[in-house]
Amino acid sequence: MIEQTERGARRLRLALRLAIISGVLWIALSFLMREIEIRRLQAELALLERQKAKVLQEIEELKVRLQSKDDLRLLEYLARKELGMVKPGEEVYLIVESDEEQSREP
Repeated sequence: MIEQTERGARRLRLALRLAIISGVLWIALSFLMREIEIRRLQAELALLERQKAKVLQEIEELKVRLQSKDDLRLLEYLARKELGMVKPGEEVYLIVESDEEQSREP
């Protein structure tokens, strides 16, 4: 009978050890999974911060362009350059080069 009690006590100690080891492993795995998630989120945050900086820069550039929209000299320059517009009375001269002249240029 004492032998059975000792066996029961050994089994109980073994079960407790297994339970403790399982608990420690579960906690360690939980910490590891959280660490992986934290690193993933940090990488995502860094990417979003870079995107935010880029968007803020674009906003500043657009603000500058918006402020200069009323600058008549800039409007005239863009109209002439982008749209090919001329003032009344101005004449446009186009210089057409022959194929020989184009092939001689470096």
